[in-house]
Amino acid sequence: MGEDQWKLPATLTLPRGKGPFPAVVLVHGSGPQDRDETIGPNKPFKDLAWGLGSRGIAVLRYEKRTKQYPYAVLGQLKSFTVREETIDDALAAVVLLRQNPRIDPERIFLLGHSLGGMLAPRIALQDKKLAGLILMAANTRSLPDLMLEQTRYIFSLDGQIDEREARQLSELNEQVRKVKELDIKEGEQVLGASKAYWADLLSYDPVRTAQELELPMLILQLSLIHI
Repeated sequence: MGEDQWKLPATLTLPRGKGPFPAVVLVHGSGPQDRDETIGPNKPFKDLAWGLGSRGIAVLRYEKRTKQYPYAVLGQLKSFTVREETIDDALAAVVLLRQNPRIDPERIFLLGHSLGGMLAPRIALQDKKLAGLILMAANTRSLPDLMLEQTRYIFSLDGQIDEREARQLSELNEQVRKVKELDIKEGEQVLGASKAYWADLLSYDPVRTAQELELPMLILQLSLIHI
């Protein structure tokens, strides 16, 4: 699937029967993810595909561009944004499903996880024929702020933050400041991305964008309660 330069291997999980079936496109979180969104022994996208497939819903999942073409992406980092990282390929996946006679073109949904969920409303703005969105752990706050918050939380799990961790947090806090102020030099990467990437992402308001859509949305979040 995708444009010739960025052809991506993909897996379409189909239920038993002839269809046409409703379908879901799975959109990854941040980082160079494979089609199963493999994290250690866990393969959440594969689990979702099998689970939904067993309930009569087709699922399309694919290798993320940054996973399939890491060196080609590195050569374009100066102008690389979430459009190239996520949006264009998600739109291509929806188009591919509409061409399949076993898929109901009027019942294609987008399921985005983490960064993919954050970008789902922006993707839907460009494809008004989507049937709905599922947002899993989709952030509404600044991604750099979340990176700092998550790192601080992980460091505090053992009850205290040691000197080495405090130093790492201080360095991360400075990187977050540079991103939020776009204090990034030409050719410099901060938090793994260029100024163009962060300028594009910081200009995007997922909540306001979602409010512009007339689509059903299922929003799923996991709350951690410490007792």
